[in-house]
Amino acid sequence: MILNIIKSIPWYILGVAVFAVPSVLFIIFLFAGPESNNIFRPDWIINTFMDADGVVAGGQDLAEAAEDFFIMFGWLNLNLLITSTAISLGWTIGSHFLNIDEPGKAKFYGITWIIVSGLCIAALLGINWYCLDSSFFRASQDLSGPNMALMMTLTTIYYGVMYYVSTVLGTARQARSAVLFANKLPARNFL
Repeated sequence: MILNIIKSIPWYILGVAVFAVPSVLFIIFLFAGPESNNIFRPDWIINTFMDADGVVAGGQDLAEAAEDFFIMFGWLNLNLLITSTAISLGWTIGSHFLNIDEPGKAKFYGITWIIVSGLCIAALLGINWYCLDSSFFRASQDLSGPNMALMMTLTTIYYGVMYYVSTVLGTARQARSAVLFANKLPARNFL
């Protein structure tokens, strides 16, 4: 069993890396602030997610508000990245311990995966809600309702897809899993 886990970890790392590398670069950009020159456009982030008109009408300096907003957005993405990575790694390792060697037990595997996936999405939404709709970050007041919903939707989809891809690649391939298509992947014979 340990050998199967060791064989699954590189595939899991590949699945996570596809999404984590751009995410880490984006987080570094966000912590550098809106004045940094990078491949990401700070004006697009400010115009898409921030309520710039409300900030100016409220008497705040737009540059200071953007700096606070970027820090909030950076911490949000960092927390989502850690959560998605931890839950998908937990599934990658935990899927090897499910006893589904007998016919008919793949349903148990599928139900467990659905529960873990639901908990992952709930955790991602909870982190979004905590960071974007609380007094923990002062910049959360610079979000309007539609902008907050857009940010929550985009980040939940991105980190949800990251979770899904990494679990599909890192799941127990020696098991019969019609749910995750693990036995239908072309590289399954090499694992």
